[in-house]
Amino acid sequence: MKSTKRRVGAFYRVSTKGQLDGDDIPMQRRACNEFIEKQGWVLVKEYIEKGISGFKVSASKRDEIQRAKVDAEQKQFDILLVFMYDRLGRRDDETPFVMKWFDRKGIELWSVKEGRQKFEDHSDDLINYIRFWQSSGESKKTSMRVNEKHSQMVEDGLFRGGTAAYGYHLVDSGVKNKKGKELLKLKIHEEQAEIVRMMFNCVYEFGYGSNRITKLLNQNKVPTGTGGTWTIGVVNYSLRNPIYKGYMAYAKRKNDDGIFSVQSKDKWILSREVIQELAIIDEEIWEKVQEIRSSRNPDKMKKEGVHRYNISKSPLIFVGLVRCGHCGSPLTTTYCNKDYKLKDGTRKKKVSVKYRCSGKAVGKACDGQTLYAQNKVEGLVLEEVFKYLDQLKQIDFSKQIDDLTKKAAEGDMKLLKKLKNEIQIKSNELTVLNAEVPKSLLGKSSFKPELLGQLIDQKENELNEQHSTVITLENSLQEKKVEMSHLEELKKHIPLWSEIFKTAPVEKQKMMLHSIIEKILVNRDRIEVKLRLSLDQFIGYSIHDFRNDPKGRQKNESLSVKHLEHIARIIV
Repeated sequence: MKSTKRRVGAFYRVSTKGQLDGDDIPMQRRACNEFIEKQGWVLVKEYIEKGISGFKVSASKRDEIQRAKVDAEQKQFDILLVFMYDRLGRRDDETPFVMKWFDRKGIELWSVKEGRQKFEDHSDDLINYIRFWQSSGESKKTSMRVNEKHSQMVEDGLFRGGTAAYGYHLVDSGVKNKKGKELLKLKIHEEQAEIVRMMFNCVYEFGYGSNRITKLLNQNKVPTGTGGTWTIGVVNYSLRNPIYKGYMAYAKRKNDDGIFSVQSKDKWILSREVIQELAIIDEEIWEKVQEIRSSRNPDKMKKEGVHRYNISKSPLIFVGLVRCGHCGSPLTTTYCNKDYKLKDGTRKKKVSVKYRCSGKAVGKACDGQTLYAQNKVEGLVLEEVFKYLDQLKQIDFSKQIDDLTKKAAEGDMKLLKKLKNEIQIKSNELTVLNAEVPKSLLGKSSFKPELLGQLIDQKENELNEQHSTVITLENSLQEKKVEMSHLEELKKHIPLWSEIFKTAPVEKQKMMLHSIIEKILVNRDRIEVKLRLSLDQFIGYSIHDFRNDPKGRQKNESLSVKHLEHIARIIV
């Protein structure tokens, strides 16, 4: 005989793995089973979501919700039971409609704590919406409290928990929490720290990309922190981790409907001050590595006009910087084989490397040469580079550095502080306006819904504009900080540049040249070299133009400070 008892599908969910007990959700399951027994129903289906946020993850991406919908279509249960309705979700723009979908399929919706939700008239829809509007608000408030707590911990330089990044290990901090549990802190793992320094040095000194670094680590059988092999993703993550310069970080990733992606650096929250005992990489080197890596992004280079550190594996040191002066095509590497015979009859083979016009190689119209000798191009250009550096040795950068520091402290910092105060005030006003929404819907507010909506939109637009201004100011301050470090680095290294260059390996020589050369144009009868400094506009001196002078004699034609750069034309 077929049972006449009403069939129940029970839905359980917890938003974090820490709420799980093994593979079970004991509290919700027990409460639902007791409720079913009391009502005289029978349990036929269970839907269990473990560690799924009902606020951050859309119902369309939650497998158990979709499974319950399929079973409802097939009439496999009569009642959908939850401990509380927020187990189905916490999104005011979605969950009320999910519930109504089940109701339209003939499924009754019951909660152990809140009873049955009907959809018989307009007031039922309104009550259902307000429930999830409040639930969504609570989720946002909880998220804000958690984010604020984590943000404050990071700003104070405290370890938030979790696993240690490669290069560190966890040790007892000597501090216990409220439950008497010993708290842990990070400490540098010296052996792994050497590998971290090597990784950053590969970028800073030799211009390596993450692919080459990954291969180098695996070829030398260097294990990851978990004992596995390195991947490009892990290397990329390590090279942009601020912990290596001594800063705790939060909000490096964002979550959109359960999909995580990397956030831009301007949205990261860092500790206020460097934690010296955790710094493995000097902060200036860390920043320079970020600049080198980001410069290789073609989109970034086009939009922002950044200098690209295009370091190739070619034995020619100017590949990536040098172009044909006739057709504008890059000069690439080619190998020329030459056979010759010695007096004793022995045949020898000589291989030489030369610069080749890539335009001619693909049939592009060009009236320049096809090949250019390595020693002629590199010898003449390096001679000009060394002349340029001799001039720079005479410059005092102290005033420029002091002016930059003063401008950043007195201007941008004050405006940034003022804007952040205004944002806090407007955020409080927006909170008050949002609190009026349910009252307005029920006719208990002095604000009409239309006016309230306009006021909320206006306040949100004002906040968005001010947030954009804050981001711009913070980026400006960071740029000034980087520019000052460039000047300091320039001041420190100019006297030694030539000596270091002459003894450096080819990869390092390429990096050094990319830092001061903007471009090289090679013509049949001359080579044009444009040298640059990252802060030319701040340097108050003039340099000489070597226009059409085969011996490089100075003509005392000074360039304007506004367009300060060293342009040399060397007659070949």
